[in-house]
Amino acid sequence: MTRGVSIVINLPVELLYEIQLFSASPSFPLTCKTLYRIFSASPPSYRAQYLIASIEAAHIRDDLIISTLLRYPICTMDVFETLFRISSDIIPLTRIPKLPRRLFRSLTPKSHAKTPLWTDQDHPLPFLKYLFSCPKICPPDVNSHGGYALTKAVQVGFVPLVHFLLDHGASPRCKNNLPILVAVYRKDLSLVRLLVERVECREHDPGTLKQNGKRQILEDRVQVTPEMLKVAVKLDARDIVEYFMKDKGCVPDLKTLLMMR
Repeated sequence: MTRGVSIVINLPVELLYEIQLFSASPSFPLTCKTLYRIFSASPPSYRAQYLIASIEAAHIRDDLIISTLLRYPICTMDVFETLFRISSDIIPLTRIPKLPRRLFRSLTPKSHAKTPLWTDQDHPLPFLKYLFSCPKICPPDVNSHGGYALTKAVQVGFVPLVHFLLDHGASPRCKNNLPILVAVYRKDLSLVRLLVERVECREHDPGTLKQNGKRQILEDRVQVTPEMLKVAVKLDARDIVEYFMKDKGCVPDLKTLLMMR
């Protein structure tokens, strides 16, 4: 450890906080393990102040402020609430923020030995529920980054998260129907049906209505394509092939027919 770093880490924590606020540097807490531990233990009030200092130092445009804030790993529910108390005018209410990839990047499939596999309390669902119910910000765009959130949720089989995203407008059509193709690669018929069909009466689905006390079956979210069917045939996902052809009336092209022989 260099002499300079040794001197810095012996400073009072309050002074270290002031140095970081003045510099607004994301690298300072990473200088050594001691500083990292100090700033990892910082309270929400300090983290909110740091985010404000970072936004002001970078001269972020108003329409990008929330999207930028959400990219910071330290931006949690507690920090957001503190932000509103400290500086309510820093966050414009008329801008739709992007949903950051960092909320979903670390998701990995759970072991089938765990029951249930996923719950409403698993990251990042509690934070997402907060973001979409908070009256002080506009709900984020669930189709940000080419529908990354939905694709990742499907990839790891996070069914409660898939439901949540679909209920809030996520489109399985993103990136040429990539979420559905990922579900096909998983050979998960239930996920494929969930992405394709829209028949359940769910709280946040604006297209689902009840008429005469009966549930209204809506038009599918996505039309099944020959490309989807071809992938299912290649993977020998027979239940999905049957669903695509018999239930959804998808007609295979010549190459797919030859593979089915």
